[in-house]
Amino acid sequence: MLKNMWDDYRGLDESEFGPPKEKKVGIVVTDEALKKIESMCDENGMVGVRPYVFGGGCSGMQHSMTFVDTIEERDTEVAPYVYVDPVAYQFMEGATIHYDTSGMSPTFVFSDVFKEQGGTGTCGGCGSATGPGYGH
Repeated sequence: MLKNMWDDYRGLDESEFGPPKEKKVGIVVTDEALKKIESMCDENGMVGVRPYVFGGGCSGMQHSMTFVDTIEERDTEVAPYVYVDPVAYQFMEGATIHYDTSGMSPTFVFSDVFKEQGGTGTCGGCGSATGPGYGH
């Protein structure tokens, strides 16, 4: 039985008791990603893209993007051509969307995705990302 309410904290580093780390707010879309998204939308006659999340993957959730032909009232415009619904926004809070052309197969990379929710913070590096612009 605990002698007092602090007994179960003994042995922890005192730095763990400091103020909480500041959360990264919003969703950032890099210039490279914006250029690619704009060109994809122009080529396909679409208003924009909508990142979304679904079950699966190494973190328990995966992400992808789909084209937007109509902006819905509930969507949040996080950048030109990029609209996120409220459910996906919860899981993508603090994420950065980048278009990486350094490899043999250019792809969108979502970094810091799920990090604020306790995930690893990286997604897309395995090459299994899906949606418009992946592998093109």
